[in-house]
Amino acid sequence: MPGTPPDSQCRPDLFQHTVKELREGRTQSELSELLSQVVQAVREVGKQGSVTLKINVAPIGRASGQYELRGDVKGDIPQFPAASTIFFGTPQGNLQRNDPNQQTLEFTTIPNNQPTQFKNAQEAN
Repeated sequence: MPGTPPDSQCRPDLFQHTVKELREGRTQSELSELLSQVVQAVREVGKQGSVTLKINVAPIGRASGQYELRGDVKGDIPQFPAASTIFFGTPQGNLQRNDPNQQTLEFTTIPNNQPTQFKNAQEAN
């Protein structure tokens, strides 16, 4: 707690100990696995990611000294942006891949059965 004096009776490993005990260690395992996934994705994608642990603490009864703790693990794993495709709209409201306003060029193949001789730049001089 902010402003807690240095002589506080809080055990220094309270957080670590509590996380280790949540759901008999499963929360800690989930955190470790998720952290590994985030690190791998950050390396591949080159964007920031995060792992978040939220611990809800609720009293059980009045003044019983018992508390129910629930850990909520979430991750923000960066991803590559989804690929996009460009389409052209027609006057009728349809979509197509070719631009309806652009003329089509007719290409013909010229057969060449002879091997092509390439010259080296030094030979050309």
